[in-house]
Amino acid sequence: MTDTLPRPKSIVMDPSHRRGAYILAAIVGLSVFAVASYLVLAAFFLRSEAAQTPERAQFFASSIDDALTRLEHLPYVLSIDETTLASLVTGNSAELNPILADIAQRAGAEFVYVLDLQGKTVASSNYRDADSLVGNYYTFRPYFTDAVSGASGRFYAVGVTTGRPGYFIAEPVKDAEGTIHGVVTVKIGFEDLSRALTGNGELVLVADEQGVVLASSDPSLIYGYLSPLSDAERRTLEEQQQFGSKTLFPLDWEPEGDRRARLDGTAYVWTKAYLEQEEWSLHLLSEVSESRRQALLYVAGGVMSLLVLTVAAAIYRAAQLRHALTISNADRQRLTREIEERRIAEKKLESARSELARKDQLAALGQLSASITHELGQPISAMKNYLAAEEIATGAQPNGLWPQLSGLVDRMQRILDQLRLFGRTTASADTTFPVHATVDAAVQLVRHTAVDAGVDLRVHVDRDLGHVRGRPERFEQVIVNLLRNAIESTLDADPGVVTLQVSQRDDQVIVTVSDTGHGLGDLQITDLREPFFSTKPSGQGMGLGLAISGQIIDEMGGLLHAENIAGGGARFVISLPAIEGQDV
Repeated sequence: MTDTLPRPKSIVMDPSHRRGAYILAAIVGLSVFAVASYLVLAAFFLRSEAAQTPERAQFFASSIDDALTRLEHLPYVLSIDETTLASLVTGNSAELNPILADIAQRAGAEFVYVLDLQGKTVASSNYRDADSLVGNYYTFRPYFTDAVSGASGRFYAVGVTTGRPGYFIAEPVKDAEGTIHGVVTVKIGFEDLSRALTGNGELVLVADEQGVVLASSDPSLIYGYLSPLSDAERRTLEEQQQFGSKTLFPLDWEPEGDRRARLDGTAYVWTKAYLEQEEWSLHLLSEVSESRRQALLYVAGGVMSLLVLTVAAAIYRAAQLRHALTISNADRQRLTREIEERRIAEKKLESARSELARKDQLAALGQLSASITHELGQPISAMKNYLAAEEIATGAQPNGLWPQLSGLVDRMQRILDQLRLFGRTTASADTTFPVHATVDAAVQLVRHTAVDAGVDLRVHVDRDLGHVRGRPERFEQVIVNLLRNAIESTLDADPGVVTLQVSQRDDQVIVTVSDTGHGLGDLQITDLREPFFSTKPSGQGMGLGLAISGQIIDEMGGLLHAENIAGGGARFVISLPAIEGQDV
C-alpha cells in the first residue's frame, strides 16, 4: 500500500464575509460620491452666486443714487425763488418758515432750511419743533462753504441738533447780479434708506471714501469702519462734526481676494459697486454657508434613498454577525477566565515560595541572634560586674569611674537585648517617645565613627517634632545602622558627606539619611531588606542590619524607602505616624 499525503484544503472566503465586504465597499463608494457631489455643487452655486451678485449690487447702488438725487432740484428751485431772496435781503424770514414746512412735507424731505452768509439758520421747515434749526450756525459744514463759494454743496452728516443722519444738498441764493446772499439746504433722511436695505436676505453696506459705514441692512454695523482711519482723517471728521456724537468703531473685516471677504468671522461672497453721485462704495455680502447649505440639501435628497438601503443592509448584516459574535465572546471569556485563574494561581504560588524562603531566613536569623546573645551575654555581664566592683572599691558613684566605658557596656547590653527580642515570637509592650531625643542618642554613638572616617556628618533635627510609638532603643538601632551604612558608603567619596534630616509633615515624622557615596546601583529596598543580603566584602557584614531595621519600622507602623540621588549617593527615608502626647 502506498501512503499518500492529504490534499490541502483550499481557502475559501466565507459568503457572509464577502457580503460584508460588498456592503462596506458600497458605503465607502456612496460616501465618496456624496462628498464629491457636495463639493461640485457647492462650487457651482458659489460661482452662480458670484455671477449674479454684481447685477444686484449695481441695482442697490442705483437705488441709493436715485434716493440721493430725487430732491436735488428742490434747493435750486428755492434758491431762485424771489421770496427766498427777499427774506435774506430784508432780514424778514418769519413768513418763509411755513412755506418751507409745506414744501418739506410735500417733497418728503426731512428738513428744508435757509442760512445767511454767516451760516445762521434764518428759516427752517421745523421752526415749530423743540429742536428747531432756526438760530443755529452751520459754518463748519462743507456743504455751506461750497454753496457760499458759488457751487452746489453735497455732504453726508449726522445732525448736530437732531442727532439723525442725513444727506445734505445746498445751493447758493443769488440776485440778478450774481451776488450771493445766503444758502438753501435740503436734508434727505438716511434712516429710511437703511430700513429699505433690510429684508432682502443679504447683507448690504454703504461706506464713504474713508470706509465708514453710512447705511446697512444690519443697523449694528452703521458707523463702523472697514479700514483704519488716519490721524488726518480723524481731525477732519472732528472739525466738520460729520458724525456728531456717534462713536466710530472698527469692524472685524478681512478681504480674502477680489470676491471673498470675512466679517465677524463669517465668510461671504463679496461684490463691490460704486455710486455715481458720491465717492461711496456699496458692498453686497452673501454668506458662503448659504451656497454650501443649498448644495448639501441637493446631495442629501439624492443620497437619502441609497442611505436607507445601506442602513437596512447593515442591520441585516449585523443580525448575522451578532449571533456569531455571541458564540465567539463566550469562548473568549471562558479562555480569559482560565488564563486569569492560572495567572492568579502562579502568583500565589510564587508568593508562597517567597514567604517560605523569608520565613526560613528569619528563622535562621532568630537562631543566630539566640546564639550571639548566649555567647556574649556572660562576658558582658562579667564586664559590668568588674566595673561595679571597681567602683565599689574606689568609692565612686555608679558609672562615675569610667563613664564612657560604662556607656559602651550598656550599649552592648541593649544590642544583645534587641537580638534577644528579635529571636522571640512575641513583642514587649511599646511606648510613646520623642523622636529627637532618640535621634540625638544615635548621633552621639556614630559621631566618632564619622570623625575617624573623615566624613562630614550634618544633622538637622526639628525640635518641635511629635512623638512616635515603639521601642526607643530599637528605633535608635535603626538610625545607627542607617548612619553607619551611609558613612561606610562615603569612605571613598570626595567630599564624603552624610546628612540626617528629621522633620514633620502633617501627621508624619520623616527621617531622611542621605550620603554622597556610590549609591544603590540597580538594587531596590526589597533586595536590601533580605536577610543575609549584603554588598560589603566578606567579613565586614552579615547583611542583617537593614533586615532588622525594616522589621522594626514595620512594627512601628511606618515605611522604609530607599532611592538613588541624581547627583550620586543614596537616600533612605523613614516615615512614621506622629502621635499627639506621650505615655505617663
